[in-house]
Amino acid sequence: CFILADGMGGHVGGSVASQMAVDAAKLSISETQSFDSRALMDALSVANASVSECLSVNPEFEGMGTTLVLAAFVDDRLFWLSIGDSPLFGINDRFELSRLNQDHSMKPVLDALVETGDMDPTSAEYRQQSNQLRSALMGDEIDLYELNDVGVPISDWKYFLMASDGLETLSTKEIESVVKKHSKKGAGAIGLGLIDAVDNKHNRKQDNVTLIVLEAREFGR
Repeated sequence: CFILADGMGGHVGGSVASQMAVDAAKLSISETQSFDSRALMDALSVANASVSECLSVNPEFEGMGTTLVLAAFVDDRLFWLSIGDSPLFGINDRFELSRLNQDHSMKPVLDALVETGDMDPTSAEYRQQSNQLRSALMGDEIDLYELNDVGVPISDWKYFLMASDGLETLSTKEIESVVKKHSKKGAGAIGLGLIDAVDNKHNRKQDNVTLIVLEAREFGR
């Protein structure tokens, strides 16, 4: 099981929320006797409770929260639970990138309005709202999350990529190009290549980038 969290609520608050969520989810998963969808849901509940408890004794962190992606390899399939906008990608043998999990930001909602002609994608409203989260782990009731307990076959993919949304400074084509370029050197080289590509953009408003690159064949039979 691999876990990624991207904090929100300022530098300190976001760091605390994301670390607490990861630690709590990791402990919950490690205590599971047999893996099933309940194990993922329990990890989410424990992580959320941990954030809630922290807020109760540290009111100065009010507004902190985190995204959370739990990706688990079981019996030649990948299962996941996610909340927020941190992407889980699959990359096939042709180095084509596909997002596997749902995006809980406003972007999919606004894109639907663009398709119907009700919103201009170049408008200030679109730019200002597209990164707003519809759901995150904030210690209160969770209204929106994704549990995929059907999974996808590991054999359908060459790599899996978990990331914070800061990676999306790169376009789909740019990510695919970096993965292909470094694929012969392994997952570690791909990860470093992606970070370098983001740095080379020299974006003054660059959000933090955290990522996990997983070679699919390492987890299949």
